[in-house]
Amino acid sequence: MKSNKIFFSIIVPCYNVEDTLEGTIDSILKQDFNNYEIVAVDDGSFDNTSQILNNCKLKNNIKVITQSNKGLGAARNSGIKASDGIYICLLDADDLWVPNKLTKIYEIIKNKRYSLISNDEIIVGNNYLFYLRNNPPKNLSNLLISGNTLSPSAITIKKEIFDKVGFFKEGKKFLGVEDWDFWIRVIDNGEKIKHFPEPLGIYRRDIQNMSKSKEFTKRIINIHRNNSRYFHSKGIISTADIKNWETFLLISNFINHPLKTNLISIREHLIKGGFRYLLTYSFIRILFRLIFRKIQGIVLTLSKYKRLKCIAKELL
Repeated sequence: MKSNKIFFSIIVPCYNVEDTLEGTIDSILKQDFNNYEIVAVDDGSFDNTSQILNNCKLKNNIKVITQSNKGLGAARNSGIKASDGIYICLLDADDLWVPNKLTKIYEIIKNKRYSLISNDEIIVGNNYLFYLRNNPPKNLSNLLISGNTLSPSAITIKKEIFDKVGFFKEGKKFLGVEDWDFWIRVIDNGEKIKHFPEPLGIYRRDIQNMSKSKEFTKRIINIHRNNSRYFHSKGIISTADIKNWETFLLISNFINHPLKTNLISIREHLIKGGFRYLLTYSFIRILFRLIFRKIQGIVLTLSKYKRLKCIAKELL
């Protein structure tokens, strides 16, 4: 697979990330694989992000794109369109990679020429570590009723995939859920994702707390409803699965935000038909998957804790 063409384009969307950006860029520059480019997109930051990017640009060969604030999906798209690599690696500006991340991924691609690869990560919070298994969904039904299990900073995508399925959706209604929408289109197009079960990066959870917001949960529910209607009409997902997954989403929202309005939303959903599907095979199956995923993460964390702690210490 010898070529003079850039192999990896690393897209780093940036929005007010002055506290973490240098560490993220540094984790790229320390890679032991050299055939890559960095494309950083400043999405209308008003802190020192722009100055940091300009300093990095002077010291290293980094493409810097500056645009008004358009959201994460638009920032990623701008970087992808300006890139010259065969494969796209997404890296959020508060995440980190281990030094041999690109080498590991290259070896997988070189041997089998996969178009999409996911790797595992380490979730790091203020007082904890957790093993994040970025296991791709087996099929579209699993993706629709189990939610997005893929972290963007742990994904490598052949650039031509975007020509097949389109780019990330843009706009506020997709903020934080553009990944899930994209993977639905990828799986629906018949693309396969190769999973590499090794932690090659750090996902900083306490910094990236969007998943705790009320608006984020609403956007997830909207994406789920819109796609479920379409795939239900194609016979891919059942009515029971649709109702039960929405029940879990609403309960999760109430746990994160124990407000009376959220409790009312659960009650209204159950009255409108959600209740009749409780304790059915569909409900138990979804519940089992969620519990199994959590237990699997705990077991992996405990069994690999010393190694995870060592990796985190080296990168942070």
